[in-house]
Amino acid sequence: MSTTVGEELNRSSIAINEVKDDSFQKISRPVKTVLYEGLQEKDVGITEYTSSIPGISGILKHRLSDFQVNEIALDGTVVRLTSRTVPEKEAEDPNLEYAVDETGLCEKYLKDIDTMVESQSTKSIEINVDGLSKEQRKSIHNFLKFKYGTKVSTNTKKDDQDKQFIVIRLSTLVKNDRQTWPKSRPEYLHFALHKCNMDTTNVVSILSKQLRVKVNTIKHAGTKDKRGNTTQMLSVRKLNANNVAKVNARNIWTGNYVYKDSTLKLGSLKGNRFRIVLRNIKGNDEEVSNAIEMLKLHGFINYYGLQRFGSSIVSPTYVVGKALACGNCEEAIEHILKPRPLESAFENDTDRARSVWWNTRDPKLALKQLSKKNFTVEAKIIRSLAFNGPKAYVNAFQIIPRNLVLLYLHSYQSLMWNKIVSQRIQKFGLKPIVGDLVFKDSESKEVLDEVIDGEEIKEEDEEEETDVNIVKFPEVETITEENLSKYTIFDVVYPLPGCDISYPKNEIGKWYVDLLAKDGLTSEKLSKKNKLFSLKGTYRSIVSKAEDIVWTTINHNDLNDDLLLSDIEVIENKQPFISVPDGSFKSLSIEFSLRPSNYATMVIRQITKQDTSSHSQASLCKISNNNKRDIVSTEEEDNTSKKIRLDLTED
Repeated sequence: MSTTVGEELNRSSIAINEVKDDSFQKISRPVKTVLYEGLQEKDVGITEYTSSIPGISGILKHRLSDFQVNEIALDGTVVRLTSRTVPEKEAEDPNLEYAVDETGLCEKYLKDIDTMVESQSTKSIEINVDGLSKEQRKSIHNFLKFKYGTKVSTNTKKDDQDKQFIVIRLSTLVKNDRQTWPKSRPEYLHFALHKCNMDTTNVVSILSKQLRVKVNTIKHAGTKDKRGNTTQMLSVRKLNANNVAKVNARNIWTGNYVYKDSTLKLGSLKGNRFRIVLRNIKGNDEEVSNAIEMLKLHGFINYYGLQRFGSSIVSPTYVVGKALACGNCEEAIEHILKPRPLESAFENDTDRARSVWWNTRDPKLALKQLSKKNFTVEAKIIRSLAFNGPKAYVNAFQIIPRNLVLLYLHSYQSLMWNKIVSQRIQKFGLKPIVGDLVFKDSESKEVLDEVIDGEEIKEEDEEEETDVNIVKFPEVETITEENLSKYTIFDVVYPLPGCDISYPKNEIGKWYVDLLAKDGLTSEKLSKKNKLFSLKGTYRSIVSKAEDIVWTTINHNDLNDDLLLSDIEVIENKQPFISVPDGSFKSLSIEFSLRPSNYATMVIRQITKQDTSSHSQASLCKISNNNKRDIVSTEEEDNTSKKIRLDLTED
């Protein structure tokens, strides 16, 4: 085994080298409360700015409502949740809540139906309705729907003698309404999804369970931030809007239902519209205006933000990605299952499973610590090792969703890209140089970064997913002495290292080779027989611009005031916050659009000239609260940093 991830523990509010490997275990008091720092920008190569004008310090993501994201569709429309009503023909019968069985036939079958539901029996129950009118049969359907909801499904059928029966089955045994889909209706339901403090993958998983469809049938154009309120479009094939409207899950809202002839595809978006609040800014309106004008003129370094690398200082995602790129699945698993004593405010079953595995290397013992409802990456790996054997490392990664494996690998690529770009700016500044790369096609944009993040491996009976190994990347060309004057820094693109890309034709190209060599890699070695671990690479603009910037300052007396309305709050007619003259706090509300894969936090970083890490933001929050301990609400702690209680013996 090469260098352990324990060596990554090089920073915390206590001396990490004093924490032994078994420090995750409870040790007797006294207790010290420490602030876990996590990754900072300098750890992932984020060091440079496009201008030297002083920043306007402010607190980012103090409240979940401070970060609002709305997808921009390919036609330029900003996706907003504006209506939650279903198409009129699909609306529920308003009299259904008063449904009565006019025939009285259901009464003698209710016990049998109850037993079927409770026991989850696969047997069906039939009610003879031969000779009844259509209205009478409808009253039976409505009554059963009223009494049992979505637990049972009913339909009318005829037997060989043309006698009519209503057949009652468990809904889980009945395929959805794809079989009876109206020929006149387009096949794909598109709808707006508004979510709060949830990632897109988690929401899709919840929807798939409640709608009883496979995860891969629910399509989206790209993932959205977890921390905040976001709105995007989703699509699903042959599913009624009424079914989606019935989804009951906390922090998830759907609406704006419309049927179309085509599905959404990953990357099918123009970008994202952000509305962000920076609280307790330091600077007058003139200084704010100057900072934003510099942003408009010079743009921002198009770094991969901290979200790309996870929050763990013990096992950042790029450390796992590096191990996978080097073909060392064992080391990658070591990193993922390494205990994280400083990173969990409360011990959970994943923490306990990590601890047991780390001490024993026995996945079967670790498995006993996991609940059946634990579907984390750690849980999947432990279950795979327990089933296939403690050294079946490759098998473990093959059962992890493909998008998660790719995120590890792309994190490693992103780290190298950040480092190369920072080094390039430090040495050559913000101007094109001979040997730099530009797209041949000026229309090429960065949707590719969304594409290579991929989705889960497709099921055999599902629609074909984008295969990142056959994606045709845009062609690039090299800047020469002859054409140097026609380009600006906004045209220059740099590659993420891979087996199928070109490097700059100058000394920076050698930087890539040297950086890979430090990890024992070459571009050729990034191509693997197992395509799951193969890295083709892509290109990314080193400097980008935020478009259509709108801003205003807001004065308020409470640091915790809700200053932005979410889509769902607008629907509910909540009134917007009105600036208070001479308020105790001054905050900046800024709105702008970015292309896919650009990070809003890097825009804010350019304005504030401060680290966007949770630790740095928590420190600013403490200062704003006059150093009063624990004044931040639970919600705000969740969005800034975790206060960790460690049981450490005093020396």
